[in-house]
Amino acid sequence: MRSRQKELLELLDKSGADLYALLTRLTLREDVAEELMQELFIKLNNSRGPGSIINLNAYARRAAINLAFDWRRSQKQTVLTLGQVAEPVSNDDSPLSKLIHSEELAETLDAVGRLRKASREVLVMRYLQQESYDNIAEQMGKSSHHVRALCSRAIRNLRDILGSNEHKPSKKEIHNVANR
Repeated sequence: MRSRQKELLELLDKSGADLYALLTRLTLREDVAEELMQELFIKLNNSRGPGSIINLNAYARRAAINLAFDWRRSQKQTVLTLGQVAEPVSNDDSPLSKLIHSEELAETLDAVGRLRKASREVLVMRYLQQESYDNIAEQMGKSSHHVRALCSRAIRNLRDILGSNEHKPSKKEIHNVANR
């Protein structure tokens, strides 16, 4: 049991900050990320013996991703306050632009959460963590080509999910607006 705890402490030293940053990006909340970090290390401590997990870092990352998306699913309607809004990409610091950005980010993360597990993991590793295809392939036990294909399909599915959420005005609505 001591070797497992030593292994977890080494993982915390080596990858703890990265795992915390990942959880914060996926939940959009630091307080939730802290709770999920605790859950993650409890889960890792209670997992089977060290021989059953080949790459503890990859296992911890996948577990963190799953915990974050499980948390997102448990939140039926997330109401963000302006204090919880992420920093915008642009230099426009207006509260409205921050709110719009945070809503778009939350909608995108919810859509990612509806993807299959492998697709979700590939997207998170590739686009949130900026991992190379080769590194992702190594962690997932797949070929680099297979990871590229998974990523491509995941993006296509994500576009389909996000596209289906858009409201397309009917001709009647366009006609009513034109007559005003």
